[in-house]
Amino acid sequence: MKKKRIFTTFLILIIGTLFALGGFYFYQQSKVIKPSKIKKIVLEEPSPAPESSIFISVTKPEDEEVSNKRNLTISGKTIPNAKIVILTPTTQEAGVAAKDGSFSTDINLDEGENIIEISAVADNGETAKIKRTVIYTTEEF
Repeated sequence: MKKKRIFTTFLILIIGTLFALGGFYFYQQSKVIKPSKIKKIVLEEPSPAPESSIFISVTKPEDEEVSNKRNLTISGKTIPNAKIVILTPTTQEAGVAAKDGSFSTDINLDEGENIIEISAVADNGETAKIKRTVIYTTEEF
């Protein structure tokens, strides 16, 4: 009788395990997405950003220029009638470029290194910036 009970228990465990595995298999099969239901996603290549219509070039001063004069002329070219903003650590200057796009203004330098940021702003709000470093010294050279 003991052997029969062990055999029956073992048989019930095997049948229960097979039933559980079968249920798990069918559950997993219900999660599979059929290829006909898969949507294709097509990614388009991003179009390049439009080029900015504004530019700025500075002819004076050159970057890392050393000057023994406190007064410095900043000149360059940009689009016609652009607003020009010149920022130094201690001063701010503003102006408008001429009809041919040229601009020129004078600023006073501080002793030592002066980082000058020259910006041109178009009517549509686009900006172009350039930085120049000018060192002012009272030493003769």
